[in-house]
Amino acid sequence: MTVAAGLLAVAYVFFDVRPQSPLLLAVGIGCCAMAFVGLMMLMSVLGKTERSAAGMRWAIMLMMSMIGGGMVPLMFMPRWLASYSNVSPVKWAILAIEGPLWRGFSAAEMVVPCAVLVGVGLAGLGLGAWAFGRLRNL
Repeated sequence: MTVAAGLLAVAYVFFDVRPQSPLLLAVGIGCCAMAFVGLMMLMSVLGKTERSAAGMRWAIMLMMSMIGGGMVPLMFMPRWLASYSNVSPVKWAILAIEGPLWRGFSAAEMVVPCAVLVGVGLAGLGLGAWAFGRLRNL
């Protein structure tokens, strides 16, 4: 969240970027943070060693970024590939940040991206904690 705040401060000062809804932008950034902390909790227990977990994490996040619009905007993807983007939390994170920043999303339009991100975060935290508890008992 600190990095997002810093990037927004740089965009505000040097590029005159003015969020259309600062409150919804803060909500979107918070939802993104929750989603990716949950995913990292889950991914941290996937490998037997720190290195194997880190390698898997890079591979998984790279794929999520590729299909979620983090590398190629969704509007430039073929329709069949863009349909797969719904499974990537990166797509929903982009919507949660772009929406109140310059797309003019209302609170109602923010519900779906934020709900998906919070759901991903809770699922990741829950599954990661469960897996960590099982590993400790072995």
